[in-house]
Amino acid sequence: MKILITAATGHELLAAQQAATATVHDITFAVTGIGIAATAYHTAKLLLAEPCEFALNIGIAGSFTPRLPVGSVACAVKEYFGDSGVQTPAGFSSLFDEQLLNENTFPFVDGALNADMPPAMAGLFSEYPPATGVTLQTATGEQQRIDGLLRRFQPDIETMESAAFFYVCLSEKVPFAALRAISNKVEVRNKAAWNIPLAIQNLETAVRRVVGSLQLQQAVHKEP
Repeated sequence: MKILITAATGHELLAAQQAATATVHDITFAVTGIGIAATAYHTAKLLLAEPCEFALNIGIAGSFTPRLPVGSVACAVKEYFGDSGVQTPAGFSSLFDEQLLNENTFPFVDGALNADMPPAMAGLFSEYPPATGVTLQTATGEQQRIDGLLRRFQPDIETMESAAFFYVCLSEKVPFAALRAISNKVEVRNKAAWNIPLAIQNLETAVRRVVGSLQLQQAVHKEP
């Protein structure tokens, strides 16, 4: 199976490279850069240059919920672009609210981007809690914005890239999944409470399990 594994930074991608040292898969590893623009550009470029059968995006994330404490790993299944819209005196108004874009314009469904994972692969990610994500250009660190995001999107996690990855993979009709390890709570900014090393360590373990399961699945399917 030809697989693309991407991450925003080399530090995050290293977890996948270390986890997938012994595999029969043809895996391309790529750092796409931090943020929506870099992720969209590099992911699209990679998929157009060399099509793959499955794409996996990995990285760290902030958590809005005690259900996903620091160090846990979640499987993102739904994503929103959290700051694409208009800021009004009454608060944030999305492109869909402003009728600048229909909420069901492909690849959106009711304003969201939903993960497209083959049913045969769903079980490989079942031990990681499904999460709704919100992708933002500016990481959140103050209470008023946190409250607004929770009201608007009911997110579990926050990233700066995942929705862009979803958008490109859905547009190119490439099956995909996304794993995010929690490095911090989304709260009034407090970097002293972050634990990036733990998140990276647990991310590596998760990728090792997933890639190993994919390898086993492929071996079974090859049996006569």
